[in-house]
Amino acid sequence: MAIKNNKTQKKSALTVQIIRDSKLWSYMPDPDSIIRGSVKGLHIYDDMKMDARIGSLFDDRRNATHNLPATVSNVDDLKIQEYMDRFLNIGELRKLGFILLDGALTYGFQPAEIIWKEKDGYLVIDGIDGHDICRYRFNADGDLFYGHLQLDQDNKWIIHRNEGDRYNRPYGRAYLKRVYWPWRFKQLGWQYWLTATEKFSVPSIVALFDQSDPAKAKSTAEELADLITQIGSGSGGAFANIKGIQQLSMGGSVADFNSLITACDLQIAYGMTGQSLATNVSETGTQALGTVQERTKQAAYENDARSLQYTLNRLIEMAVNVNFGPVDEYPVFSFDTEDYASFQEVLQAHSAGVEISRSAMYTRYGLPQPEDEEDTLEPSQNAGYNMMGTAFNFSDESKKKVHRPMILLTR
Repeated sequence: MAIKNNKTQKKSALTVQIIRDSKLWSYMPDPDSIIRGSVKGLHIYDDMKMDARIGSLFDDRRNATHNLPATVSNVDDLKIQEYMDRFLNIGELRKLGFILLDGALTYGFQPAEIIWKEKDGYLVIDGIDGHDICRYRFNADGDLFYGHLQLDQDNKWIIHRNEGDRYNRPYGRAYLKRVYWPWRFKQLGWQYWLTATEKFSVPSIVALFDQSDPAKAKSTAEELADLITQIGSGSGGAFANIKGIQQLSMGGSVADFNSLITACDLQIAYGMTGQSLATNVSETGTQALGTVQERTKQAAYENDARSLQYTLNRLIEMAVNVNFGPVDEYPVFSFDTEDYASFQEVLQAHSAGVEISRSAMYTRYGLPQPEDEEDTLEPSQNAGYNMMGTAFNFSDESKKKVHRPMILLTR
């Protein structure tokens, strides 16, 4: 099939990678006032992700969003549907979405160059390249630049933002911004601890002795120093005219380091999750409070998903337009962000006579759908569960009004 291009764009213009390396001069954008004076610029957020607490919470939010159930709607145009099935299916869209989501959460915004490749008469997305985040900037009109190079080529750039848009907040909002200061204090705490332990890992030793003659006192001190060195290496020694030997240490101040790190981790948990019970040990937390706070986290995942699916649908529109031109119906990528009952509750409802969507069961709960009748694994004894957790037989005999319990569901 021949490629149908846009009226204002040629196929060759899409297959050329505009930025091949990072040798252009650096232009420091100003997306965040807290880090604008840093030499590393936005790359300081990469350093923050190396922190154990920040990195784990960041991965939790990104992965929870990325792993939400997703679907791509079908279209009536068989050629477009074939293109989507072959080159831009859910698996491919998830790969692209992971890069965009990770970058936007880290830096606030993630521009990426779309790398097109010709295959079997189509232009397909071979990948996206984020380039150096510190070289991107926006002008007052929201136009994107890389250094002084304006990136205005059609269907070559995609931008995903976290809590922003082209005109109101083109640089988005970095997810890690609100925990910058707790992280910085924690870094200073580590620096203090390392300095203190390096200085006091070998305690200072002071020998008290009687000696009125300064010359002899100096000589005695030198001898003591030699003997103490020998003792430190495992040798023995005898001391004369010594009242006692004392050890100087810094146990109390160094111990305060743990309190500082704990306080910083607590603030990081508040800043990144909106609460602390789900990410810190609590002596007074209740199951109800924990459930509410987990829902707070879930709301953040779902907001990220809705934003990401908008960006991925822009990619789908680009791919369809450069191959087939503008159409009336585009495939739509969607994350499933609705609230659902637990799998156990679904089984109980089904046993109580509530009709259940078979396709939704396979999609929402990740059940492997049988390929054919031979591939189908029948439920054990055709058992289901009623609202009280009692299993009933789904055989023909069990379809009567009165069901006979077989086993009791236990956990």
